[in-house]
Amino acid sequence: MEYNLNRHIDFLLENACASICYLVHRDMLKTPIDEPFMKEMQTEILQQANVQKHLAAQCSDGWFGKGIHGCEDMDCHISSLLNCGVEVQSPYIQKAITALTTPEIASQHQNWFIGGEALDAEGRGGNHAIIAQILSWAGYSEDYPIMAEQINLAQEHLFAVFDYASPDDFSVRMKNYRCYKPNARFPGANHISLLNATKGWRTGDNMEKAKAAVKHGYELMKDFDEHITCRKPKEFGNGVIGPFNYNWQALKPVDENDLRRIMESSYNFQFGFWLGAVSGTPDWVRQSTQTYELLAHILDKDTFMDMIPEKALKAFRQIMGREPNWRKKTSVKCDVMFAVLNACWSVLNE
Repeated sequence: MEYNLNRHIDFLLENACASICYLVHRDMLKTPIDEPFMKEMQTEILQQANVQKHLAAQCSDGWFGKGIHGCEDMDCHISSLLNCGVEVQSPYIQKAITALTTPEIASQHQNWFIGGEALDAEGRGGNHAIIAQILSWAGYSEDYPIMAEQINLAQEHLFAVFDYASPDDFSVRMKNYRCYKPNARFPGANHISLLNATKGWRTGDNMEKAKAAVKHGYELMKDFDEHITCRKPKEFGNGVIGPFNYNWQALKPVDENDLRRIMESSYNFQFGFWLGAVSGTPDWVRQSTQTYELLAHILDKDTFMDMIPEKALKAFRQIMGREPNWRKKTSVKCDVMFAVLNACWSVLNE
């Protein structure tokens, strides 16, 4: 089916904020970032109120926020800046990377999160996984010890799926929660996300094996809707950490009725998290194009704004919003339209 996606690009370039216009040019139209007007837009992005809010959280030594992992911490601030179009080459991002990789600076901050050390000890990836993820966003050397360690660990978890025929093979249902069996390997969001952001592991054989592993994992998990946590090793005390599931359900093809149920979920954040997962699905992980065709179809009908309940819309802004303010209906529409277009553009233009 043919979709007129270019008219949506035209609308965004005429009406959207600098962040969205920049991302449309860079990621969809493949405009070089060294073009003079792109440099001007980059300057404008840095002046946006939502971007300034994140920049204000940067310490003089480059560290962002209070800790390393959480809503007010390093990973959240950097990912938000990148999602708004701030380039990794910007001095703000580069100073943060220097802080993260300089022990004398990192040790002055909470460069760990609660349970992170236990996750590292269990071999699931904790503090080291967060560090590697941030560095991968910045295109940091994959030979850096923590990066190399976590890329290898991510592959180990991904390729372990072939050992299982059921979620019960690697996890166990307790009274109040389900958790991974001791030393079990199964890919979580951190593993797939890191592999998506890195390149060195992608030999021909590895890519074929990765696609087969994801397909098998999807068949195991597509109808499994429980969170899986990780029990702390004894030396780290009692309790569980997580969950860290990959969103396997977001790989399932949806029709319009399914989409309405997602939008109208009693959990207001459901639509935003689902669309974020759909947008971030690597090509080697994707199982169907049906969802993307549906999104493009609804874009063409221009009915998206009528479908989304107000509560889901407000939650969407917290997760995926790029417009600096929502006082104008056009700004709201631009935010939603870009997120939807961004999800389906590369898939339907391959």
